[in-house]
Amino acid sequence: MRLLLLGIALGAVTVARAQMTLSGQVLSSPPGTFLVVNVPYDCWYYPANSVEIKTDAQGQFSLEVPVTKPQTIFLDYAGTRLHLYAEPGRSLSVRLNAQDSLKTTDFGGTLGQENELRRRLGLTFSRLEPQTWTDTLTAPDEILATIQQNQRAALGQLESTSSTLSGTFRRITAAEIRFFATSKLWDLIWKNGVWAGRNLSRHGQEAWRGTLVEAHRGLDLSDTLALESYHYQTTLAYYPRYLEYQAATREEFRQLAETIFKKPFAEVNQDVRQKGRRYWEYTALHYGLRGRALESALAAFLVHGIYQGDLEYLQEAYDDFTRRFPHSSYRAEVETHMKPYLASVAQAQQDMPGISFVPESPQVPSLDSILARHRGRVVYIDLWGTWCGPCRAEFAHNPKLKERFQGQPVDFVYVAVEHSPQPEKRWRETIAFYQLTGEHLLAGKELEKYLREMYAPTGTFQFPSYILVDKNGRIVTIQARRPSDQEALYQQIEQLL
Repeated sequence: MRLLLLGIALGAVTVARAQMTLSGQVLSSPPGTFLVVNVPYDCWYYPANSVEIKTDAQGQFSLEVPVTKPQTIFLDYAGTRLHLYAEPGRSLSVRLNAQDSLKTTDFGGTLGQENELRRRLGLTFSRLEPQTWTDTLTAPDEILATIQQNQRAALGQLESTSSTLSGTFRRITAAEIRFFATSKLWDLIWKNGVWAGRNLSRHGQEAWRGTLVEAHRGLDLSDTLALESYHYQTTLAYYPRYLEYQAATREEFRQLAETIFKKPFAEVNQDVRQKGRRYWEYTALHYGLRGRALESALAAFLVHGIYQGDLEYLQEAYDDFTRRFPHSSYRAEVETHMKPYLASVAQAQQDMPGISFVPESPQVPSLDSILARHRGRVVYIDLWGTWCGPCRAEFAHNPKLKERFQGQPVDFVYVAVEHSPQPEKRWRETIAFYQLTGEHLLAGKELEKYLREMYAPTGTFQFPSYILVDKNGRIVTIQARRPSDQEALYQQIEQLL
């Protein structure tokens, strides 16, 4: 339902927005090759904003891409992503050679010159040439030194290019170059798992922390000339995390938190526990930004919450945004995206068609009593939590799953294990937001213990997890396929009918 509502909203906006014509040809590829075009919101890729296109017998393709402003769009082919510069009302043609992994890329159309310059600089492939380091072996400070040298060279190239390039393109590209170092470092940190307990880099957290701090030095995060830049947006997206990582000790973090929130750390800690992590992120944006940049970032915070289905601190942030910026140019877009959520908040307080709640479910000790009520029917159990991004992402595939088995003896049961503030409120609101028809339980400590013991022999209890139960109430598998697996899951269910 969320994707349907977003699709409706996107369609409503598209009517009034300009289109950019994107066409091209993939050389040396079989007919019917698929490409994916995505219009990211800020720097984030959301499947709802993607369209899959198929080439014809000559490898050619063409489509109208909805864009509202100059920005980066993505073109994905065979595991490679191109970052293309787009503007409303313009055209771009792309010729790719599949035989050399798209290294040969030619541009034409009214945006051909702009994208050709980006290709020469390396920005088409999210690089700044020449890239001479090794992601896992080279020291972070050496990587930064190389990038900074490339930034100076790239800015020089941009300044010396033809005056026929628009001022808008020059402004955005200059920002792309200026914010490239911080954006790229975050990319490398996540690829290497530096703070994820599986660091693939030869260098430790202290080396990466120091380099991050150095890369941020001198950057104006409130630079209004950079708002449409992909690499600026990436830098800003990680800013709350940057504030956490720049503190090398607990005491440094304590002092930083007290500075950001302007209250003793004990009160900060209590507030974040009660309001959730997104409260920390929202407050961090207030701390680090000002003016138009803050307004843009807070609007993006709200829209991202909707795209991700992360409803934590969403109502509070929305109320604050509308109070702080009552005449914001972002308000119409924010309200369009917020509308389904606000409706679901009201709906969560009422009876919802097709949705039932197990009475006093936190006291349910096991699945036995639940499965007994569904005897004679196949049961698909979804183990999830409102805090779990992958769980929420799977909900987008539920409508197709339920449509497939409509009218057949298949029931859907959702068991939520909550680690979020205000667990019951967030649980009910998320169910309403995604229109999760079926039977719902909010697991208490006994049921959570039961589930962990059930998965202990396999060692694979994770979220989301799925259980399939046959008509006799017997658990067939505790590792059923996900809704996004589609046909593979459908076959598992059909074997039990």
